[in-house]
Amino acid sequence: MNKTRHFETLSTAAIEDPVSHEIVRRLFYAAFLIIAVLVTGTIGYRLIENLNYIDSLYMTVITIATVGFREIVELSDTGKIFTMIMIFLGIGVGGFAIGNIAAFFVQGHLLDLLKGRQMVKAITGLTNHIIVCGYGKIGMEVCNQLALNNKDFIVIDRDDEKIDDALGLGYLAAVGEATDDDILLKSGIKQARGLISAISDDSANVYLVLTARALNRDLRIIARGIGDASRKKMKLAGADDVVSPFEIGARRMASLLIRPEIVDFVDSFSEAAEYGLRMEKITIPKNSKLQSKRLDESYIKRDTQGALIVGIEKKEQGMIINPQGYTVLEEGDSLLSLGNDEQLNLLKILVMGS
Repeated sequence: MNKTRHFETLSTAAIEDPVSHEIVRRLFYAAFLIIAVLVTGTIGYRLIENLNYIDSLYMTVITIATVGFREIVELSDTGKIFTMIMIFLGIGVGGFAIGNIAAFFVQGHLLDLLKGRQMVKAITGLTNHIIVCGYGKIGMEVCNQLALNNKDFIVIDRDDEKIDDALGLGYLAAVGEATDDDILLKSGIKQARGLISAISDDSANVYLVLTARALNRDLRIIARGIGDASRKKMKLAGADDVVSPFEIGARRMASLLIRPEIVDFVDSFSEAAEYGLRMEKITIPKNSKLQSKRLDESYIKRDTQGALIVGIEKKEQGMIINPQGYTVLEEGDSLLSLGNDEQLNLLKILVMGS
């Protein structure tokens, strides 16, 4: 495991790397010693040999650097003794500084520091993103699906090894307690579109849902839940939906035996499927040219080269599956659309156009 990957990007609760901090501390100490030697030498030559400050600094630099340049003036006995002291100081301080600088580069701390700054910049610039809390088996698959669908997200987990794995895949990630207000705020929860609580502990998920809901009332929260009691608590705490991995897995296994063709059809909508089909919900805005038109008069399939409207969600009626052609499209209706990327992009242009 490469512990230098922890950048303290989000919270003081993040696991810190003592080796990294020790190297940085020594670099500052070495810089302080070099400055101290330069100041001491400049003042010393000024007082002992009565040189001006520029000449005194020059004498100090060529002395501690042991470059062998000739002295500006003939040194007095006191000046010679002072010069020998400066040479020994220069060798000691220089060796200490060079050793720590070499360690800084060899151990990769500079590269990690730059990566850390880049990550902080990327995280602070996130908007309308998703926060994934917990990078276990469920969290990994969630992140995989989000990445396949090109969604912006950040992973939070208290296990530094798991975060190393996430960073290795190019994800934005940080070590810390997902229930900590500070780390959620620095993850951009105020600007996020959703949060997925995939922690394996139900009680921790309940607390996380409570915390997240208090920080952002408009956040869409999806939580992992096992028992009926905990799922009810998560709903009361503010979760929009609670998902049981065991129930979903059991239903899928049964469906693969009972109606495998339906499962194959649904799977064809996934990003990784060879058909390239996906479903997307597109809301009709004000002044859209589709507003007040019947579905069969909108010519959506023709103008989008094949996109299908499989459902219409109306504010008062809810979702209408397989809507009739006489269904009137109104402002605020959400079209549940099926098609490939090109067809859905054409549909967005058609819907948004006025």
